[in-house]
Amino acid sequence: MLIANPIYDTSFKCILENNRTAKFLIGTILGCKVLSLIPGNPELPDPEDNDSPGTVSLLRMDFTATIETAEEGERLVIIEMQKAKNLADIYRFKRYLGKQYRKSRLPIISIYILGFELPLVESPAFVVYPECRDLITSEPLIVRDPYVEQLTHRAYFIQTTRIKPSINTKIDKLLSVFEQTNFIGDGTRIKDYLLNIEDPEIKELLGILHYVAVDKKTREKLEEEEENQLCLEGIFGEQWEKMAKQAEELVQKDEELQKQAEEMQKQAEELQKEKEELQKEKEENRKQAAEIAALKQQLEATKK
Repeated sequence: MLIANPIYDTSFKCILENNRTAKFLIGTILGCKVLSLIPGNPELPDPEDNDSPGTVSLLRMDFTATIETAEEGERLVIIEMQKAKNLADIYRFKRYLGKQYRKSRLPIISIYILGFELPLVESPAFVVYPECRDLITSEPLIVRDPYVEQLTHRAYFIQTTRIKPSINTKIDKLLSVFEQTNFIGDGTRIKDYLLNIEDPEIKELLGILHYVAVDKKTREKLEEEEENQLCLEGIFGEQWEKMAKQAEELVQKDEELQKQAEEMQKQAEELQKEKEELQKEKEENRKQAAEIAALKQQLEATKK
């Protein structure tokens, strides 16, 4: 089946504008039931805002959602969803999140759809939980205080370029739609989805992406979006490559520091072991000296 690449803004917006597929997408990633979903306005970066180069490839959408989990029951939350195609876009994530913190009093859950790879994380999909722990006893705490919830948030990350073909679980089936392979033609806007999945939610999602791929108007939008992206890569490509290289260098330095720390730890353990052996030898010498002194006293007493 021909489908539009969901990493493109045109495709992604069509998915989220359908309430059923938006609920399915968000609920599957979060691993919960989405009872209601009220979308905010989709937002693209301000072209006059030059905090980082080439960031018009970032799409942001937010939802007010009622979700239900077995552990927490029903909760009203803000779903902050951001999608980006290159590493430079990541610098805007915190800015948009800061705006959401200022205007909302509800707990925030972030979902980041990435069209690039995080050098330190190989997993294609993972979640980061804020952990609450008692500083005195070090025991984990379950905190539902609204004050704390407004200052912390849970974040989900999808690395589309790391997705591998699999349909073992519900999340696998969803991720398979975002897999960045089997492109048709000379670009990445259209792909051939080869898996046979009977889940009605996935089929509806694929149906939307198929329409985007074959409809003349939406296909033209995809082509325009791809041309803009290629233009950006031509203008900012060197800066993106430099940033990616810097990220790789940081990873290498982190690995080197980790290796040095492990070596220092090993040396410290060896020194501690030598110290303990010396201490043991010293105690044995003392014991032998005491035994010799006792024997000497016995000999002297015998002579008398």
